[in-house]
Amino acid sequence: MSFPPHLLSQMIDLQESSPKIRLKLTRVGVKNLIVELKVRGKHGVISLLPTVELYVDLPSSKRGVHLSRDPESIYEVLEQRSGSEFYLIEDFCETLARDLLAKHDYASRTEVSLQSKYMLSRRAPGQSVVTREPCDILGMATATRDGVGNVVVNRAVGVKVIGFTACPCTQTLLKTLARDRLMKRGYAEEAVAEILDNVPCATHTQRSTGFVLLRVPEGYYINVEDLASIVEASMSGQTYAILKRPAEATVVEQGNVRAMFTEDVVREVLLALSRKYHDLPDSVEVFVQLFSNESVHKHDIIAERTATLGEIREEMDAAG
Repeated sequence: MSFPPHLLSQMIDLQESSPKIRLKLTRVGVKNLIVELKVRGKHGVISLLPTVELYVDLPSSKRGVHLSRDPESIYEVLEQRSGSEFYLIEDFCETLARDLLAKHDYASRTEVSLQSKYMLSRRAPGQSVVTREPCDILGMATATRDGVGNVVVNRAVGVKVIGFTACPCTQTLLKTLARDRLMKRGYAEEAVAEILDNVPCATHTQRSTGFVLLRVPEGYYINVEDLASIVEASMSGQTYAILKRPAEATVVEQGNVRAMFTEDVVREVLLALSRKYHDLPDSVEVFVQLFSNESVHKHDIIAERTATLGEIREEMDAAG
């Protein structure tokens, strides 16, 4: 049974009433809302099931936010763009942020973010099968009234990718130990050097999660698959859903050849971003983080950097 319309007109709009404690709130909104979203991938249109968050600020004069307008905006936007026109995730977030600002005329700022699994096509070394490897993609947008009738929008796009790192410190120690033992067995120094250059040397590895978040200026587009590839290429090696024994040995050997500290990976990502996106303005902000689940320690390791592309470029130029 539906609510009688004549009673609706008699109800007090509590959200519009004045709160007992007249203080403004920074964010009020909706979390963990799952929708279907179609985006353009490198190989065509992909259907995602992202988790979306939507927020607006609340002035001190109003008791509550009209929260039903938030999911309502999502489905209105999706309906408007149905058919042949599909979204980039940051475009979707921007459109929603603008729509929320229009619906909540009392708000001065809106914020929309989404996170979703995204499948990447990968082939492990020496294997014919192509696997679909998951990563996380993130999109964000804020829309703010500037006080003179304009709306200022900021967008960001990011990825979280799992790979692994091989510890160079332990590897160096084990090479020193191997050199000492070979020398004691009578091997010539030249032979020892040749052996160590050609035989893989053990070290411990860590499953690592690389996270990149990049501000996207108006008029620019950042492909999430390109970001994921940058993070993968910056680690010692990649992880795969399927690895036959020969391929597993190859992945481990290649990772040991490219032994890296957590700190090394963050620097590699920063350098790759500055080169890949050389056309982006210096003012573009980037955040890079690597989290390593340690294998032989009780603790874990994290390294990160927040900077603008201009700062990264300046530091690289100064370093020569």
